Amino acid sequence: MAFHETSLGANSVPEARLSPFRRRALVPALVSAALCLLAIHSGVFILFFLFPLGFMAYGYHTRAAWVSTALVIGGNALWLLATSYPATYPWLSMGYFTVILLLFTWIVAPPFSAASGGIFAWSTAYRLIIASAFAAVSCGYLMEAAWNTEAFKSLLESQMAVLRSMALSATGTDVVRRSLLEQQLDTETVMAQIRAVALRGGAVGGCAVLFFINRQLGLVVAALIRRSRMGTGMIHFHTPGGLIWVLSLSLLGVLVGTVFSIDPLEIGAWNGVTICGLLYLAQGGGIMLHLLARLRLSPLLRVALHIALVILICSPNLNLLALGALGLLGIAEHWVSFRAPKSDGSSSTPGM
Repeated sequence: MAFHETSLGANSVPEARLSPFRRRALVPALVSAALCLLAIHSGVFILFFLFPLGFMAYGYHTRAAWVSTALVIGGNALWLLATSYPATYPWLSMGYFTVILLLFTWIVAPPFSAASGGIFAWSTAYRLIIASAFAAVSCGYLMEAAWNTEAFKSLLESQMAVLRSMALSATGTDVVRRSLLEQQLDTETVMAQIRAVALRGGAVGGCAVLFFINRQLGLVVAALIRRSRMGTGMIHFHTPGGLIWVLSLSLLGVLVGTVFSIDPLEIGAWNGVTICGLLYLAQGGGIMLHLLARLRLSPLLRVALHIALVILICSPNLNLLALGALGLLGIAEHWVSFRAPKSDGSSSTPGM
């Protein structure tokens, strides 16, 4: 398939229009880096710490985004080394945030555009998937290394003690429920469950959600403040026709691995299902945008729809229903033509 840079919306402000602002992007880059750094260490807004970098990418230009990222990485290193963390903890935390920051900036401000060609000119959708997989592996390694340090264990046990106290107090006089919670909220048990879910696609999916939410927020804020176009390139995203077979084999691998207790097969198959699901979500989102484009929505309404999408993804229960429907819609396009065939190539749908 052709790797279109606009599969999830490329940097929406043309480079020619950005050139007058290059000399004025340093101050916004400094402010963006400061906001990002504060969000990392605030604890409250840590889920959205990447969105200032997305704003720099879509509101200014690629160079401004990378300058801001470099400032955040340097500032975070100084922050961690200046605080009273134990000797080994700052390096693990520094490594985690450095990996996430670099990968996210690569998603929103790739050094190689689609116009340049080459093997690195992937579309935004594929950059997001590749970055999520790499982040899951590298950050998983860092988390395992952190687990072997006394500082991390002490921090985790203190957090678990708070959660356990809150959960037990909520049970009231229910003795049976209280006894079950005391057994289930053991630190080792919780960590084992987190590892099991993370290895089976949870880490890849979680990183993808983190990247996607912050990217959309950066895109929306840039559209509101810098008056840049929202971009609708996701309309043109199509998965390869053979992806349905990868999904089918992955599901079979999950079944076989679970029945015969073959953990490596089950873990690999679950990650295959997760990656295929993310690609079909992107295709389902493209179908929805295609249908909405026929309504000729105003720019303000398009911004509202992007904000509603972020809220929906962050909403428990509703997000699973909505994302599941979008994924099924993306899969259905293998057999039903929801969009007009692309003029520059054949459709990804078999037989079309």
